[in-house]
This record gives sequence, structure tokens and C-alpha cells, in this order.
Amino acid sequence: MTKSLQPRQLHCAFDSVHTEFNKQIETARQRLSPTLLDEYYDGVEFFAKIGQGPSISIAFISMMYWVGEHFGEGSINKITNFSYQTISRSPNKDLLVDFLLSFMEVINHTGPNELDEYLAFIDYHLAKTTYSVHGIHVTHSSPSFKALLSKIGMILGRLDYKGAYAWVDYGLRYFKRQPDQQEAFFSLSTSDSRAVFQRQRKGLLFIDVERQLYLLQKSLWGKEYVYAPYSSDFERLQFFRPYIEDGTIRLPDVYSELNGVPPLRRYLALIAHLIAHKQYTKAVIADNLSPHQRLFAEVFEDARVECLSAKRYPGLVDIWRNLMPELGEFDCDETKQSGVKHRAAILSRALIDDNHSYKNTDILDYAARFKALMTGKESTSTEDSLALGISFLAKTKKASDSLADLYFDNTEASYRDDNRMMWRFIEREDEGEKLFIAELYNDMEPVTVEAIPPRYYDEWDCFHKSYKPDWVSVYERLHSHSDPSKIDGLLERHANLVKQLKRVLDLLKPQNKKRLRYQEEGAELDLDIALRSVIDFKNGSQPDTRINTDFEHDSRSVSVLLLLDLSESLNDIVPGTNRSILELLQEAVSLLSWAVEQLGDNFAIAGFNSDTRERVMYYHIKGYSEHWDDTVKSRLADLKAEYSTRMGAAIRHGAHYLDLQQSDKKLMLILTDGEPSDIDVPNSKVLIKDTRKAVQECQQKGMYPYCISLDNKADGYISDIFGSHYSVIDRIESLPKELPKLFMSLTK
Repeated sequence: MTKSLQPRQLHCAFDSVHTEFNKQIETARQRLSPTLLDEYYDGVEFFAKIGQGPSISIAFISMMYWVGEHFGEGSINKITNFSYQTISRSPNKDLLVDFLLSFMEVINHTGPNELDEYLAFIDYHLAKTTYSVHGIHVTHSSPSFKALLSKIGMILGRLDYKGAYAWVDYGLRYFKRQPDQQEAFFSLSTSDSRAVFQRQRKGLLFIDVERQLYLLQKSLWGKEYVYAPYSSDFERLQFFRPYIEDGTIRLPDVYSELNGVPPLRRYLALIAHLIAHKQYTKAVIADNLSPHQRLFAEVFEDARVECLSAKRYPGLVDIWRNLMPELGEFDCDETKQSGVKHRAAILSRALIDDNHSYKNTDILDYAARFKALMTGKESTSTEDSLALGISFLAKTKKASDSLADLYFDNTEASYRDDNRMMWRFIEREDEGEKLFIAELYNDMEPVTVEAIPPRYYDEWDCFHKSYKPDWVSVYERLHSHSDPSKIDGLLERHANLVKQLKRVLDLLKPQNKKRLRYQEEGAELDLDIALRSVIDFKNGSQPDTRINTDFEHDSRSVSVLLLLDLSESLNDIVPGTNRSILELLQEAVSLLSWAVEQLGDNFAIAGFNSDTRERVMYYHIKGYSEHWDDTVKSRLADLKAEYSTRMGAAIRHGAHYLDLQQSDKKLMLILTDGEPSDIDVPNSKVLIKDTRKAVQECQQKGMYPYCISLDNKADGYISDIFGSHYSVIDRIESLPKELPKLFMSLTK
């Protein structure tokens, strides 16, 4: 191929291609070298002659000069050859235009030397997803290639290639033969796809170190702030900054190494900076300050709180210093650009780094003033930072500060927040505005939320020894209700059993008394405190009037969740009776609830069933804060048995609520009549192993799961799930008698 000395003529039979080419060729000539320009011409002409219409050439014309400029010489030829050999000559030829147009996203998220790696990734996906049906000699196009291309910018921007391959492999492992589910997975429209994608992201995920950071902030500062991560892409696109507000720390969901600082230390630097603000910053009124005045006041305040925090933990200074951008003193040409952000950045560096290289006299002067303030004054305040900031701006202000072109390159310290807690705006508290908002909301019609969104849970894959992230969708509902008198009738039927239980319950009730001192009124006088109060009175001091002692019974520190399997099999009739298993279950649960109410234990009842992984229903029948009354009875009276038994997801969801209870002992009773199963899982071993994993997760959290099985064949699988923590009731008709007794033996 030789370089063109004269403008080359395009040889093509399509008028529409010539029209588009004439629009773009001048831009192409400006951006491409002569060699790349020849590649550009060759590609347009080649695709116009392969018999697939003008659309491919038109897409090629609009994209390839950008691609050639980004990837360099030879890149356009590579893409032309790949497009023809891998896509155009395959069942995926209809997607060639989409492939070419997707390169606008590709060049935004790849380096100049990554073209071969990207094409290999596309080739891998196509090879794995283009398929043929057994017995039919026709190869079908990839059902997910278009979906993948629609998300290619997000994939390349958030994942490295190792993570991208892992994400693709996961989708193919479970959906290779399910075209619709495969397309949904690669379009990132399913919860499990998003969860797997999230776990493969570049850098350190916040979720992987959340507990470690929480314990760190609690041990170092004694604080218990809640974390709420946000997407780092949102931070980049919207210039969103970390902040702390209402007891919640907002921070990026992923960090990579920066300036040699590992991502975990970056999170530590951010949290330490935010807590330092919370400890030492007091909001000042900002209404009469300009944005530039606030900017420089924030620079001094950031340095002040870090200096104060470093007195307790000096090691933080090195981390903060390494994360602080180090700009050259003359990087910004202030005759052409506004240098406010540049000036603030080098000032920030000078305030925190005594070994900086800056020679600017104003920077040196105010760094010295700041150091004198922090060493010479016993206590400093946000007002001191404000005064220094206003003074610095007044001394260094230039006419170019108001230019629209603002120098912004590398001027932000990633660990610093948006300083919202430093400012108070009086105008926002205007009473007239509040009144207007109140009237506006009063005029609005109330919005009714019909259903709670699903909660997603992982499920254990016993074959690959790993979790399937966000695989199961659990929907919560408050159970429907009917006539509570039905439950009262069941209790009357077992009046003799109720009397027996009552005698046992009286023995289980706490008998020990706990002494309560420092009471103003009580059962008897506390002589030690009374004598001390008399001495205080004689000495002219205010005596303590809490001189009595009282007593109360020690309560049982027990929280119990009764989890009921409400699958279709409960409708079976018990042999030798005219009653279903569901009716006997209602009787047993009624007796148990009455018994627990007498004991005063923290007790909840929930039921579950499932219709594939997409719909696991979790029904609240009795909450921990509810008493055994007609409301609860009406829900219990309306129990229905339907669908299947995906037990692992229900146990995980029940454990979520049980874990929130403040008790010494946490018992989860699972009442079921069969093994875990669901219609979308043909191999029963899969859900048995997942349930076993869910039980182990509960035990790791300090809970005590215990199964009561009504299946006389349970010995074949139940010990694999619960170990020795189970009971099998062979005579189902004895359930109303056995369940309360079993509960009391487990909690005494």
C-alpha cells in the first residue's frame, strides 16, 4: 500500500455511502496519517462490495477515523479483517453495524495498545454464545451480543479484562442454553448479573472491607456512623464528593491504589478526615461569602482539622500527604485561565507538607501563619480558618480569577469531602419557604405504596463451590387475615393441654429477683446511699434523694422466630384423620404462641413458599413487637398452602430480622413437612446444600437454627442440613402437643 499523493477517489456503487463519506472525509484527513487514511478508504470500499448493503460502510465512515486516531496505524485494517472474518461471515452479520458503532464507547474506555485484547474478548463472547440446536444443522446468532455491545462502555470502564471474562463465564455457566435469560444477563438487567458484575470490578470493593472499616472507626474514635456507598462513576461524571450527614458517611463504592497508597488506606484516610470534621468543625454562616472565599476557607479548615486529628494519630499525616496532589507552581498560565483551583491546590499541599518545593511568597507567608496558629493558640475554631481564607484571597486575588476557563487538572484531593458541614445558610431556613412547601405537600394527594421491593439473596452452588450472587428474589408481605374466632376454637379444643402447659410455664417463668439501686421510691431503704446522703446534707452539699432499693424479676433473654413451610404439600390429609397437615399446624402454632405470650419471650412467626428463584414469598404473621391478639390470630387463621419450598432463602431472610433482636439467645424454629425443593431446580441436592449453607451462616451469627420435620422420610436428608439440631415428629396428629413442649425444652 502506498501513500496517496492526490486526493483518492472512493470507488463505491452506493449513493448514500458517497453522501456520508463526503460529510466526514475532511475530518478524517485532519485526524489520520496518510497510511491510516488509505486503511480508511480500503475499509469503506471493501464493506460496500461484500453484498450486505450500504449500512456497514456508513457506520464504518462515521466511526473509523476516531478509532484510527486513538489506536494508531494498522488498527483500521485489524478491525476491518476482524469484522469480516468473525462477524460478517457468521450468523451474527446483522449485528456488524452495532459492533462498529460501539467503538465510540470503546475508545473512551481503552488505551491505545488494548485493541487486540478487546477484539479477543469480543471473539471469545461470540464463540461461546453462537450456538446450534442438536439435530438441526443451522447455527444461530448470539442471543446476547447486542446486549453486550449496549453495555460495552460500562464493562470496559469498570472491569479489567480478567473480571470481564469472569463475568461472561458466569453468565454462560447458568444461561448458555437459555437465550432469553442470557440476553437479560448480558444487558445487566437482572439482579444476579449486576451482583456478579459488581464483585468483578477493578480495585477494592467497599463492601469487602465495610466491617473492617466499621470496627476501625469504632475502636479509634468510638463512633458508629453508617456507611452508604455511591458509584465511583457517578463521582466522576457528576463531580460528586464524599460527605457525612445525619450519622451517615457517603463514600465511593470502589477504590484503586493511588500514588502508592493501597485502597484500604484510602478509605481510612477518607473516614478519618470526615470524622475529624465532625469533631472539630462548627458551622459558620455562609450567606455573605463568595464562592472563592468559601473555597479558601475550606482549604484552611481541612488542614486545621487534619492537624488536630494528627495530634492523636500522627500516622494519618503520611497517608493524607501521599494522597494530596502535587502540582507544579507554574502549571497554570493565569493570563489565559482562572487559577483559583490551582492556587488552592498548592496551598493545600503547603499546609500539610513541610517539605514542599513552592517558592511563592504568599504561599509561604500563609503556611507560616497557619503553623503559628496551630502551635501558638491553645484552641482554634472554624472562624480562624474563615479569617485566614478571606485574608489569603484578598492578598492573592487576580483579574483572571473570573475567567470562564478554569484550571482544574489534578486539583482535588480524593479523600476530602464537600465541606457541607462547615456552612450554614440562613436563607434555606426562611419560614415563608417552609410554609410554601407545607402547603404544597398538603395539596398533594397521598401516595400509596402497594408492595415492598424484593430483597435479593445469594444462593450456594454446590457444584462450583461458590455463591451465585443476588440469585433469589424474596418478597415480603403481611399475611392476609380472616376470622380470629377460628383460632379461639382450636385453643378450646385443647383445653386440657392448655392447663398442662400452664403448670409447666409457671415453672419456666423467671423467679430470680434483680436488685435496682438508686430509686426515689422502692421496697426498702438502701442504707449505704442513705448514709452518704446524710453526710452530704451535714456538709452543706446537695444530698442524693435516690435512697431506696426496689426489685424486679429477671426476664428471659430469648428471641424466637418460628418459620413455617407453607408449601402445597401441607394440604395433604393426615392418615387416620379427616384433617389436613395445615389444620394441625395451625393448632400447634396457636398453642405455642399462647405459651410464649405467657412467658413474655420476644417471639415472631413467619411463613414462606416459593415459585422459582424469581418469587420466594415471605409472609409476616406475627412481629416481634406484636402481642398474641386478634390481629395475629386472624392472620394465622387464614394460612394457605401453595407452591414449593426454597428454604435457604427464607432462612436467610428470617435471620436478617432475628439478628436485629437484642437477646442473649436467638432461636430459629423451622417447621417443615419435606425437603427443600422448587420447580426450577430438578436436582434436589442443590437446594439441600444451599439450605445447609444458610444454616451455617445463621450459626456463624450466633443464632440457633432448629428444624421440626413432619416428614417420616426426613432421616435421609435432614441431618445433612441441620446436623443434630432437629426433631422428626412421625405422628403428625401429635404436633399440637409436641411443638410447645419442644419449644420449652429448647429455651429453658
